[in-house]
Amino acid sequence: MKSFNKLFIALGLSTMALVSCTDDLDNPVIDANDTTPEAFAQDPKGYMDRVLAECYQGLATSGYGGPGNSIISGGDAGANSFTRAIFVCNELTTDEFAWKQFGDAGQYELATMQLAADNGVMYTTYSRIYTCIALCNEFIRTVDAGKFYLTEDLIPISEEYKRQVKVLRGLCYFYAIDMFGNAGYSDETFAAGTAPAQWTRVDLYNKVVGDLEAISAEWGDSYVEPSYGYVGKECCDALLAKFYLNAEVYTGTPAYDKCWNICQKIINHHKGDGFNGSGLAQSYKAVFGANNDEYMAQGSRVNEIIWGIPQDGDNLQNYGGTTFYMAAGSSTSTPGVNMTNASTGLNASWTCMNARQQFSEKFSWNANGVSDDLRAELWITSKDGAKITNESITNFADGYVPVKYTNYAYDEEGNIDDELCPPASNAFADADWAVIRLAEIYLSAAEANVVGGAGNQADALTYVNYIRERAGVDAWSVAQLTPDNLLDERCRELYGENVRRTDLVRHGKYAGSAYNWNWKGNVGNGGTGTPEHMNLFPIPATVISFQGYKQNPGY
Repeated sequence: MKSFNKLFIALGLSTMALVSCTDDLDNPVIDANDTTPEAFAQDPKGYMDRVLAECYQGLATSGYGGPGNSIISGGDAGANSFTRAIFVCNELTTDEFAWKQFGDAGQYELATMQLAADNGVMYTTYSRIYTCIALCNEFIRTVDAGKFYLTEDLIPISEEYKRQVKVLRGLCYFYAIDMFGNAGYSDETFAAGTAPAQWTRVDLYNKVVGDLEAISAEWGDSYVEPSYGYVGKECCDALLAKFYLNAEVYTGTPAYDKCWNICQKIINHHKGDGFNGSGLAQSYKAVFGANNDEYMAQGSRVNEIIWGIPQDGDNLQNYGGTTFYMAAGSSTSTPGVNMTNASTGLNASWTCMNARQQFSEKFSWNANGVSDDLRAELWITSKDGAKITNESITNFADGYVPVKYTNYAYDEEGNIDDELCPPASNAFADADWAVIRLAEIYLSAAEANVVGGAGNQADALTYVNYIRERAGVDAWSVAQLTPDNLLDERCRELYGENVRRTDLVRHGKYAGSAYNWNWKGNVGNGGTGTPEHMNLFPIPATVISFQGYKQNPGY
């Protein structure tokens, strides 16, 4: 069990709930227990902490009453958790993960890149994003309206909390801008219950990035590590790095210089410890284990996970996050495939997803199905009876299994630490979900140089080779520092971390036919090209109906 600090454990003590967002994506937070103003006045900070916790919980769990409850009405509660909803849109629609359970409505269409406005899974993702935005907006409104009855000494604390919440909201807007383009916008200046107005992608980018830049400036020049589970200036800057890297896609105007510069600030903050003094953890495997909270802010080891979402098999149980990744990517019942619960250390196996052939082939495998790349050390491959091909879209044996997150605890060298491991009977994961890691910052800086000419090539090469050398593979020469090679390296390093679709779009290899993969366009071996307008997802039909938005072109 993780040791949460007092504020974040308030997730389990929350007094708030959110009504359905089917016809109003900015419904106000309501008080399920009819809390009176007098109660707020009796414990101002306590209630402010609890409402803040709602904003964090919106990213960490499905709802408030356990793993089967959700703050979004309709659909499967586990499927509409934030991390899982983002994953299915950013990963299942790419060359990385294939989905095997096609009885799940909407999943087949996503996994075969048949994108349509009436896809219920896509609507779930859109709804989850805007539910989290609504929670953040309501927290800020409540503070600004003086409803917490804050004493003078609590005002600075409330301002700090507002900055954190604006960063959480910024992450939600990143995914809205990235996936849906001309999406809704609302903030604390909109009256509670007011539907978000549809903004252009460019206007959304400029507004959200401008707000994040202002928040970062408010925090000052130094990085002060936040408490475990919280966000601070470095999280804000890391999110800005993601925006800057994709600025040309979102606005038509590149921002590679800004990306390089802000990545440099983050890199310089971490340099000196860890692998070769890079700030990276010594072991890739350990970063995704049950005790990976030690690699987050104020942990006892190198803080490679700049932004993580806490998961706890006891106190934050849900069917999203790392529980979803481990359980969905596991099968203990597929004939011929030697995979057990011991493969992940989690007592849950859903037989849902594995790797597409094109993804697997980015690693070098010997005749025995073993790779020298330590990032694939735990994979289930031909050595275990799996096939690298995806001839069948429903047979779990057709495809390697990319085991990454596990419920094992590791020491700094990546050896299992039996004393720290959760019980083998656990059906919910302890490993925290990585939102942004230092490794991504290194690779983003390198791309800003190689593609955008920012910074200098010598540093860019050093940054990539930190990543490769930790993985146990050969360092690159300058000649190997190309856009295509960087795209593949991001795939090997960051797979399953909700960046693949974004990366493919940025490199012109998502929609269209420049790069195909098995079952893209609903064609098996090798896939087929798809219309270029699919670089953006459609605005869900339900949102169009209720909000009167204009649909994205091509849908």
